[in-house]
Amino acid sequence: MALSDHRLSHVLAKCETDHAPDPRVTVFDVSVESKPDAVLLSGTVLTDHLKARAVEAVEAETGVPVSASDVTVLERDARDRTVTAPVAPVRGDPDEDAEQVTQVLYGAALVGYDFGGDDSWRRVRTPDGYVGWVEREYLGVPSAIDADAVVAVGSHDAEADPGTLYAGTECEIVDRDDETVRVAFRTGVEHALPADVVAEIPQSISGEEVVETAREYLDTEYVWGGMTVEGIDCSGLTWMAYRRHGVTLPRDADLQRRMGTDVEREDLEPGDLLFFPGHVAMSLGGETFVHANGSGERVMVNSLDSDDDRYSERLDEGFELAKRLV
Repeated sequence: MALSDHRLSHVLAKCETDHAPDPRVTVFDVSVESKPDAVLLSGTVLTDHLKARAVEAVEAETGVPVSASDVTVLERDARDRTVTAPVAPVRGDPDEDAEQVTQVLYGAALVGYDFGGDDSWRRVRTPDGYVGWVEREYLGVPSAIDADAVVAVGSHDAEADPGTLYAGTECEIVDRDDETVRVAFRTGVEHALPADVVAEIPQSISGEEVVETAREYLDTEYVWGGMTVEGIDCSGLTWMAYRRHGVTLPRDADLQRRMGTDVEREDLEPGDLLFFPGHVAMSLGGETFVHANGSGERVMVNSLDSDDDRYSERLDEGFELAKRLV
């Protein structure tokens, strides 16, 4: 690579920092090659806006025409997709051994990309805004529903497609009686489920209700990127507890801490989120909290009160801030 190409690579890196700083929620993968009479860009970006910013940045540096015909814009070929498996891993790269960054549940509303690439994988945008890779076999074309309810128990055996339904799986109530509720999923499948398996998404929520939902995951195994009672991580727990009540948070703890309003530690109420280095927990009110504890390998209740048997000195000393969402 010529020296000028090194310099222009730095220009593109600065452009990425300015306009696409978080690769979890966007795509900016652009390379540059200098020719005697032009500069060529190639690669992949999520939006036309990012493509325009890349061209603009390089032209400002070189003063010569920039060709970006080999830059693929993913949003131009975006298609609605849904999940046909009970739960599907979302990975950081299109490889089954790549890191699981999150999971998506049956019938989730996704946006799919990369339809001209490897036929075994699709890049997707998840309901929380994450951009990652899902195996194509787990995806299907969605049917339109008005999602007004969710599965409200940890897991339920539907005895047919998809088999297991996990808490938080969205659906539309199409009929009900005293004992059963008939629901439709984005996959086009309908099931008659026991009435206590389904809960309508509320119009308003309280912190106490969110805490009650989070408590349902107590003793669940800690699994990085997990979102179900078979395994969940710290931000997955807070995300799912709120999502089941109609509030969608960002997926990761460092993004969740940007939400809500600041709360003083002595004023904590149920549902407030507590933040530590690389970690998030949910206050039960006061200084006790529920969290998916990586070091404890499960969802548990701990405390910031040194007189409490559940006291965590590590988290007490590492406490950074608290946020109120409801």
